[in-house]
Amino acid sequence: MEIDNKDFTIYYSNECPYVEYEVKELSDYAKDKNIKLNFVKIDTLDKAKNAPCIFNNWANFYKGKFISNTILNANAFEKLIK
Repeated sequence: MEIDNKDFTIYYSNECPYVEYEVKELSDYAKDKNIKLNFVKIDTLDKAKNAPCIFNNWANFYKGKFISNTILNANAFEKLIK
């Protein structure tokens, strides 16, 4: 399970009611820390079929590799990238 993008990339959908809140929190955190963070919203069947991993509602990729499917908040993200 790999992607071409080497920046931290999160594939997500709105299956969980907390996802949009975490996307905003992470976006704000990354902006404050000047960290390149990409989000790919899976909002169509076609996107789900073409996702680079077995996808439920959140997938984290770092340096092109799948690392977890844990929904991250800012604290968890900071620990993960250190």
